[in-house]
Amino acid sequence: MDEIEVDISQVGGKAVIEGKTSVPFKTFVSLILQRKVQVLFKRSDNDPVIVSSDLLTALASAPQDKQEDRTKLVMVTFGVGIIAGVFLAAAVLLGLMLFRIQPEMKDLGIILGVIAGVVLLVALLQKPQKKSAFTEKLYESMEKVTDLVSR
Repeated sequence: MDEIEVDISQVGGKAVIEGKTSVPFKTFVSLILQRKVQVLFKRSDNDPVIVSSDLLTALASAPQDKQEDRTKLVMVTFGVGIIAGVFLAAAVLLGLMLFRIQPEMKDLGIILGVIAGVVLLVALLQKPQKKSAFTEKLYESMEKVTDLVSR
């Protein structure tokens, strides 16, 4: 590692590195995640960032967030959703049969058409939005479901 030279002054009994600002880790990461920082990477790629050794170790050992992981996450969530949907549909049909209500093909066709219409509408509404807050919340929900299923 390269040696870093900094100017230090003393303010109120504490050493302060001149030209540097102390911010909580959460704030720093939020700023990076919420802003377009590619230009900053090019311009400030060699600027030193001072962090605690424990935090640096925790960051280095945290799992990487890859697009492949997100793809697996989506597939697992869809699989769980399909299984849950089939179970729920079977439970509803069983409940109807217990009350001697026999759905006809026309009824099932209407239900299928409504579900297909809702899926199409959601797909059309989500297409123009890129990485919206809803999409991020959806990914977070999928990650939670995947964590629960993988345990």
